Amino acid sequence: MHHPVLLATVIILLGHLLFRLYRSYHRLKHIPGPKWAKLTNLQRVWWVQTRRAHEIHQQLHERYGTSARFGPNMVSISDPEAIPVIYPARMGFPKSDFYRTQMPYSRKGGALPVVFNTRDEHLHKQLRSPIASLYPMTNVRLDSRFVKTQCEFDLGNWLQYFAFEVMGTLSFSKRYGFLENGCDTNGLLESIWAFMKRVVLYMGQIPWFDEVWYKNWFVALLRSTPGMPILRIVDKHITARQRTTQDSDDANKATLNSQLDGRKDMLSQFLETQATNPAVPSWAPRAWTFSNVIAGSDSTGNVMRTVMYNIIAHPQSLHHLRDELQEAQQQGNLSQPFPTFKQVRQLPYLDACVRGGASNPPALLSSVRAGCSGGWNYYLWDFLPAGNGGGNESGQRQKMENSVLTFGSGRRTCLGKNIAILEIMKLVPALIINYETQLVDPARGTTLDLNPSLFWEPPMKGLDVVKSPDYSFLISNGNRHVLFDLGMRHDWENLPPKTLSLIKNTTNVDIGPNIADVLDSDVSGLNIRSKDIEAIIWSHHHFDHTGDPSTFPESTTLVVGPGVKDVAWPGYPTSTNGTVLDSDIAGREVREISFSKNAAETVQLGPFDAHDYFGDGSFYLLDAPGHSVGHLCGLARVTTDPDTFVFMGGDCCHHAGVLRPSRYLPLPFSEGSEDSSLCAEMESTQGSAKTDAFFRVSPALTLNHGQALETVEKIKVLEGSGEVFVILAHDGTL
Repeated sequence: MHHPVLLATVIILLGHLLFRLYRSYHRLKHIPGPKWAKLTNLQRVWWVQTRRAHEIHQQLHERYGTSARFGPNMVSISDPEAIPVIYPARMGFPKSDFYRTQMPYSRKGGALPVVFNTRDEHLHKQLRSPIASLYPMTNVRLDSRFVKTQCEFDLGNWLQYFAFEVMGTLSFSKRYGFLENGCDTNGLLESIWAFMKRVVLYMGQIPWFDEVWYKNWFVALLRSTPGMPILRIVDKHITARQRTTQDSDDANKATLNSQLDGRKDMLSQFLETQATNPAVPSWAPRAWTFSNVIAGSDSTGNVMRTVMYNIIAHPQSLHHLRDELQEAQQQGNLSQPFPTFKQVRQLPYLDACVRGGASNPPALLSSVRAGCSGGWNYYLWDFLPAGNGGGNESGQRQKMENSVLTFGSGRRTCLGKNIAILEIMKLVPALIINYETQLVDPARGTTLDLNPSLFWEPPMKGLDVVKSPDYSFLISNGNRHVLFDLGMRHDWENLPPKTLSLIKNTTNVDIGPNIADVLDSDVSGLNIRSKDIEAIIWSHHHFDHTGDPSTFPESTTLVVGPGVKDVAWPGYPTSTNGTVLDSDIAGREVREISFSKNAAETVQLGPFDAHDYFGDGSFYLLDAPGHSVGHLCGLARVTTDPDTFVFMGGDCCHHAGVLRPSRYLPLPFSEGSEDSSLCAEMESTQGSAKTDAFFRVSPALTLNHGQALETVEKIKVLEGSGEVFVILAHDGTL
């Protein structure tokens, strides 16, 4: 009896699934795109995981044209002409279910719709209309007194802190404390990052799964949902304000009025709007405040960072902008210390700098989608290349400006756009006119963003991504000069396709010059040029160590570890799967080091088998297997009385915390000291905290994990002697 029912249920479910698959495939089959896009959205999850989804999107459009299929029900459009169609001033394409994933969820209140994520056009109007008057430039100018405190600014994180502090002051008449403390004092930025990372990296790509994994009461019973930490901060401010305004104590009211100095911040106006407008739901102030907290500063901070970097990184642009500002100042058209918006909005070069910065950083490196009544999802990609100046025709300029989607478009334009423009246009000229600004090291070397989970474990809070250097070492012995590692080649886009794919999927690169160019342009007085280099030594044949040997004379020998010649060559393009280039060894000798006990140059150096490179004990190559085939370390003598050495670790490990503390170099904490509590906490999770390293080598990217661990232990022995200074190739703590 039960079998027919079960069979019928299975048939119905299977039929429904097949129908959906057929319908998804059939109705969009004329749209070109990757083959997997016809069946699943999983490839989009992978794209955003690489942090290079925007580049992948552009590559797909180059291959498939202005319309490309990115998913079973998703078409990406890269034609700027489509912007007014998809984002018209009046009601147009509805927002897709991607935006529901951006709604914070609580067990009692459910999913909270706010202005920027609600899909209901009627509710959007109901939420937007009552507060729209708070955001135009006229109202922002009245609130300019909030942004009057003079602070000293660094760049990068400090600009982000500033953007959040402005929005906190406008919203609550008080700052979060980021500028005073120079850090994320209340965990707000970390919470916003966690929330948006969930949206972009996971749930936003497969929105229906968000309902299963996050937005249901059962899950909320077991764990805090990603938006809850932000909602708690919002609720704290709202509750405190309501208690103060409802308190009958005149003294408390007087205190509040004194704090506001006769002005109404946005929270006060939100509460007043809801109290005087019956059509506004009771939860609206919470939604409006959440919008201000989570979305009111991120794009602003990113644009400011981009604008300032572009200006400072190009001295000619900096000089031109400073001349324009100084001329306006001499004519009495700039106030001090902060010019007014009216004064700076007429400056053409400043306007160009800000527009250029605003055109580059998308709010999300992901698809931001609209839907249509037929069920299709559309995504619009702003594909204008960075620095594209366009033509002189006003029509072309207007077309370019209309293609910038940093603050949205049409009826879904960001409410806070005017506040953002005010901040940027006031802060940037103030920094340029009042401060001599330059990059700390304009000729800095290459840095890589490392994902700690690939290189060391266990995870540590705050170490989500580590920006790491890429060292190269010059070793000289009289008139003989060798290089240990070359870092990453400047034109890394010309690496073999297999290597290029690995780079794009695992790291971000801030590239520096080739080592040959560094030597040939050196003015320190060393007078060692690329032609003087006897040999290049690769610690191993990975892309961030091989550099570009072709920039050195063919007389320069390439030295590699045991087994490297067999696995590395033939390279690309002879081998389509090659990870190094044929040009790396074209016309030059490749010498492979042997650590055979019979070799005259092989010696035992502490726990390591070593090769005495110069034959006089001044520089050794050490057999350090584990990370890759033929991995080498270097040990250079720097003094003889006493003997001291510099140890070049290559990629035997990627963080000094893998080496320290150790039984040879224990933590110096004593009982009862301020740091003893930290030591005790570590001991509870890692064992003997005073002698156990903070991390251990992750097996993720090691050729032989056991050998890698043995090599690390050998390094600890050398370092523990007190005569050896260890430098890892990517140690940013130096």
